Amino acid sequence: MEENNINNEEKKTNLSFKDFISGSVLTQTSIKKHLWYILFVVALSIIYISNKYQSEGILVDIIKLQKEVKELRDRSVSYASELMSISRESEVIKIVEEKGVKLEELKTPPQKIEVKKEKE
Repeated sequence: MEENNINNEEKKTNLSFKDFISGSVLTQTSIKKHLWYILFVVALSIIYISNKYQSEGILVDIIKLQKEVKELRDRSVSYASELMSISRESEVIKIVEEKGVKLEELKTPPQKIEVKKEKE
């Protein structure tokens, strides 16, 4: 009986590369007992790896969008400064003269016209 236990213990501890290749490792009772835990850990590992790749892809997209936002912001600032320079009074007068439009600058300020409402 003791020899039987010793032989079983030797079989449990005696694992070789040949056992892994042939698949006889998977038929041992200790492996069968923990098979669901091993599969669970493998599944979690696969989920972790896929999550990492997905987050890296999202990070690349975020970096591209940040660069695009910076370019658009720079373009917006340049357009705003260009419009500010064009809308100055001296620039407007120069553009009107270049186009040959017969407009004159007002000598007197505009007046506000007030209409009194009649009481009904």
